[in-house]
Amino acid sequence: MTQIDAQGPPSAIDRALDLLSIAITAHRPLTLAELAGEAGIPKPTAHRILRLLVARDLLRQDDDRSYCLGSKMFALSGEALAQLDYASEAKEGLRWLQTITPDAIHFAVMTGDAPVYVAKIEGRRPYRMASTIGTSLPVHCTSIGKAILAFKSPDQAEPYLQPASLVRRTPHTITTSRALRQQLEEIRARGFAIDDEENEENVRCVGAPVFDARGEVIGGVSVSSATFDLSLDEALRLGPSVLTAAHRISATLGAPREALSRLAALAASGTTSEHVRSDGLAPAE
Repeated sequence: MTQIDAQGPPSAIDRALDLLSIAITAHRPLTLAELAGEAGIPKPTAHRILRLLVARDLLRQDDDRSYCLGSKMFALSGEALAQLDYASEAKEGLRWLQTITPDAIHFAVMTGDAPVYVAKIEGRRPYRMASTIGTSLPVHCTSIGKAILAFKSPDQAEPYLQPASLVRRTPHTITTSRALRQQLEEIRARGFAIDDEENEENVRCVGAPVFDARGEVIGGVSVSSATFDLSLDEALRLGPSVLTAAHRISATLGAPREALSRLAALAASGTTSEHVRSDGLAPAE
C-alpha cells in the first residue's frame, strides 16, 4: 500500500499507518492475513506492528483473533470531529464548483432538524441572492434539504414526510407526502435535487448531498440562480457538476469509499458530451 520514494523503503511508522488506515476503512474486523495482504507486508512484520497498536488501544483483537478499532481510536476520532470546521473543509470543493458556474454556491450542514448555511460564494451575476450564512432551510422544498432527505435512512426521513411538515412556501411547493416520496426516489436515482421555485418564487437551485466520515449525509452543496438565468434544462445539466463538488467535499471530510463511489458513479452517469451550460461553461470533469 505504501509507495516507496527516493528516500528508501517504507519505515515501521509507514506500515503502522497503513495498517491503521486499512482497519479504519474496512468497516468490519479483519484477520492478520487480510491486513498483511492489503498492506503488502509479511505476516510476521504485520503481527509485530499490530501487537503494538493493540497495546496502545488503537486497535483491539476480538475473540476470533480478528482486528478492529480500539477505544483510543474512537476517542481520538471524537476529538477530531469536535474540531472540524465544515466551512473550511468545503472550500476546495466550492471553489472548484465556482469555475463551473457563474451562479451563487452554498454549503449547508444539518444542525438540529434543519440544514443551516455555513458557507456561500457569491455568483458573478449582476445581482446577489438574498441568502446569508446562518440561515436555516426548510427540508422539503429546498434543493439541499431534499438531497439530504433522499439519502437519509427511511426512519430518519419519515418525520420530514408527515403532512404537518410540508408547509406551502410558494405555489410550486410540494405539500403531499406521496408526491414528495416520489420525488425523493428520483433524487436518489440521479443523485441531485432541484428546487424549482418551491422555496422562493423566481429562484431555481440544484443541490447534492455531502457525507461525513461515518458515511452519513450531513449536509449539501447547491447552486442557486434566478429562473431567467437558470432554466430547468440547464439545472438538470448542471446536476453532475454539483454532484462532483459534493464528492470533493465528502472526500475532504473523510467519507468512506462506498459513499464516494456512489457519488462518483451518479455524477458520471449524468455527465455526457451534451452537458454544457448555455453560458459556455463546462460541466464536471
